[in-house]
Amino acid sequence: MVEGRFEYVVEVASSRITGQDRASVFVRPGGLVIVLADGAGGTSNGAVAAQAFVDAVGATSRETDWSGVIEALDRDVTRLGHGQTTAVVLSLDCRGITGCSVGDSGAWLVRDQVIDLTDGQVRKPLVGGGCLPFVFHTGPIGNATLIVASDGLLRYGKQQDIARIARGPDLATAARTLVELVRLPFGTLQDDVAVVLCRDLG
Repeated sequence: MVEGRFEYVVEVASSRITGQDRASVFVRPGGLVIVLADGAGGTSNGAVAAQAFVDAVGATSRETDWSGVIEALDRDVTRLGHGQTTAVVLSLDCRGITGCSVGDSGAWLVRDQVIDLTDGQVRKPLVGGGCLPFVFHTGPIGNATLIVASDGLLRYGKQQDIARIARGPDLATAARTLVELVRLPFGTLQDDVAVVLCRDLG
């Protein structure tokens, strides 16, 4: 989809009947808010927790303190369904990117090299388990492709392959190809995959 100066696509694929990955893009004045959550498979109600995070972000404005949103939800175990989830959320406009993350989902900027915006995040505990949000900032996207993805892609795909595919000319095709990159030969996925790709058309 194209909104203002930004083009984006969301792709979510499940390794089971009911997946626990969630991703969405919310249009805000002057920019976008991108959110992705991977409900913890080892806990009950991981999908509930992931959806609760997406819903919490969707109810906010673009200028929100994302660490505050994560910390508030981390304490609201009832809203999380007593489940846990990873979290990546970021605001994107012509001035740059501001975001916050917890867990092993990630956000990359891909140019000639890959810049891992979430490299300093704390993997555990997750949201719902007493998490420690990691805040990140960077400048405008420019000619880069922004990737926000769950570990179903980042763990099982090689970084150079992910980066090459993400830079393809068509974002929708690139997103589908990224899912196929980590699909096993007999057709299944080792884990749920959620990916958001975004570019600046300006």
